[in-house]
Amino acid sequence: MNWLRLRFYFRVFFIFVVVPAAIFASVYTLDQRGFFAIEDIDMRVVTKSEQLNFSKPYLDKLNQELSVYKGQSLWRLSLSQVSDKLKAKSWIKDFRISRSWPNGINVEIEPKILSLLYVDQKRLAEGFVRPVTNDGAILPEVDTTQAPPLAMLKGEVFVKDEAKRKTAVELLKSLPEEGKLSHKIISEIGFDNKEGYWVEVAKSNIRIKLGDDQFAVKSARVSQVMDYLEKRDLKARVIDANLSKKVLVRLQQTP
Repeated sequence: MNWLRLRFYFRVFFIFVVVPAAIFASVYTLDQRGFFAIEDIDMRVVTKSEQLNFSKPYLDKLNQELSVYKGQSLWRLSLSQVSDKLKAKSWIKDFRISRSWPNGINVEIEPKILSLLYVDQKRLAEGFVRPVTNDGAILPEVDTTQAPPLAMLKGEVFVKDEAKRKTAVELLKSLPEEGKLSHKIISEIGFDNKEGYWVEVAKSNIRIKLGDDQFAVKSARVSQVMDYLEKRDLKARVIDANLSKKVLVRLQQTP
């Protein structure tokens, strides 16, 4: 009976003490020999196809920053350190980090969705714009070839005033998905200290004044006016919806 009990204790000791110790010793030895030294950091971006390219320069910079972890032990790496670096990036909405044994890190990044492109005329001529996210954050410059086809945000006020930037984003969101004043056909958004926000329609270059609030209500009125003008083959130059319950139209001059 005592022999059976001793065998039982020995098995327990072997399974819960000897085996873990042997595994730990083996892993420790391999780690000391550099077996778990990080060689590869694989980053993958998950987003809409039309918004994929804008993140490339940010991704390249992030890759450089994370390269400091190469050569470090994957076994001893604190993922929270990597996480803190990603949390500090204003262009990242969400991310996932995992170890890829024996010597890699997998990083999956979901960028924020872009709503607008802030443009400075001089920098635009040189081929650069600044993306604006759907929460109003303004990002570092990217090449125009990497930017998605979005409406341009014009005016230095949008760089200095985050609240006005956010309102511009909300204005765009308030426009309908389809119709005469769909958000898809807006080419520019700007701001005037006296008259508030204005938008410009692509192709027709009609400027529409929307004031500072009630954008959805005003855009609905403008859509009705644009339908009326189209039926009568009239071309507007300016449509002012920043009036009480009415819309003022300035027609293009006929040659």
